[in-house]
Amino acid sequence: MKKRWIGLALVLAMVLSLSGCLFRSPEELYRQPEKSAGYEKLNEAIRKVRTALELNYGVSVEDAGIVAGDNTANIQLQDLDGDGNRESAVTFLRVPGVQKPLKIVVFTQVGEEYEVAGMVEGEGSSVYSIEYRQVNEMGRKELVVNWQISTGAYQLGVYTLDELVPVEVDPDQVSKTDSLQLDFSKLIGSELLLTWCSVASDGSSGARLTDIDQDTWIELAVIRVDSSGMNSYVELFGWRNGAMASLGTVNLSKGITELSRVRLNYLSGQPEPPALYITSTLANGCKAIDVVAWMDGELKDLTLDEAGISREILQGYTEVTPTDINGDYILEIPSPNPLPSYGENYSTDFWLIDWCQYDEEGHRNHVMTTYHNVSDGWYLEIPENWRDQITISRNDQVTGQREVIVSRWMGEDQEPEPFLSIYRISSSRGSQVTENGWFLLREEENVIYAAQFHGNWDCGLDEQGLRDRVKTIQTSWYYE
Repeated sequence: MKKRWIGLALVLAMVLSLSGCLFRSPEELYRQPEKSAGYEKLNEAIRKVRTALELNYGVSVEDAGIVAGDNTANIQLQDLDGDGNRESAVTFLRVPGVQKPLKIVVFTQVGEEYEVAGMVEGEGSSVYSIEYRQVNEMGRKELVVNWQISTGAYQLGVYTLDELVPVEVDPDQVSKTDSLQLDFSKLIGSELLLTWCSVASDGSSGARLTDIDQDTWIELAVIRVDSSGMNSYVELFGWRNGAMASLGTVNLSKGITELSRVRLNYLSGQPEPPALYITSTLANGCKAIDVVAWMDGELKDLTLDEAGISREILQGYTEVTPTDINGDYILEIPSPNPLPSYGENYSTDFWLIDWCQYDEEGHRNHVMTTYHNVSDGWYLEIPENWRDQITISRNDQVTGQREVIVSRWMGEDQEPEPFLSIYRISSSRGSQVTENGWFLLREEENVIYAAQFHGNWDCGLDEQGLRDRVKTIQTSWYYE
């Protein structure tokens, strides 16, 4: 009985502790969360700047959107001085009808107030992307801005606020146009670099910040693709002798007409040097992959052949891109090879993919071979003894079930002998696995992967061996 009363007392205490929530009125429960004092102070500072700009230019000031990149919010909190605290706030405005309509305003928190720390101005219709990195090795982080001038035209600028002193916008000055204009003229950041660059079709900027020469200073690699296919190249900029200077250029593959994707990763070796993996589109629709790194004191494209064209060309099968296929944090480059086909049921659209890495000496090294089923979301690591021994077909005749059939290749004049089927079915049809005598490979959300061995060929794998080699394709491999 004593234990029962103790339990009731605990329940009563819990109910009372929740009474603040349980007994509130509906209006209180559905009320929007109160904004913090800091948020209100920041918005008040932004409002004052907007008002001042409108008085200066005589037009209504708009919000300016950020199109792409990791920083797309209209108000961004940043740690520009590198002390671990996000003391700076950045907002993006547009003043229509002026020479440099885009205004990036940086505020610094001082106590409970926000003061204007500086402004960056740019031409164009919108801010395409922005990054914050220490480029000149002093003071605050710089703003690296990709301005979208018009459709297909972009300018990349690097700006520093190191020489500026934060200025509080006095509300009593809002009606004094001359003094406000003078204040803003003193708040324009210094332009360290302004140059044109390309933008990739996947939406990412054609520029990357990295210490590519491993001298502990951050460099800026700018990719420029010539749509005529004649003169595409990478130019490297770095801080030297008190200014941003060009450190060198390297040509990309001849014939590329569009930048598709840029990934910043490493080469294999010790230490692992940084490298740019640049995927571009050729006029015929094929993909060219260029690997650019800093070697022997200069930028080099490790993939170019004697004709100035990358050896890494994706022809006919372009659904895969450079990927860390073996999980060692180094990108591998895909090289698709078509499988042989037999009869009407064996389509020519099946490929094995050889994956290779480039090392710090520029050598190309084979890592593994896979079959990728992108439409079904899985891939298979191919055993070495299967090479030149198999072909693949599929059967989608059963509703809700997709079957990939792996067969032993017997030659052009003989029908292949199936020895393995891999199935993708919905989880609601999971009973099929046991009913049909299949074995389970893996189970994802709403999807089951199963398999079955058949035929007489000893392929060298058992059930567990196959499970170890069947992997699901991660979305992040295709979108950075």
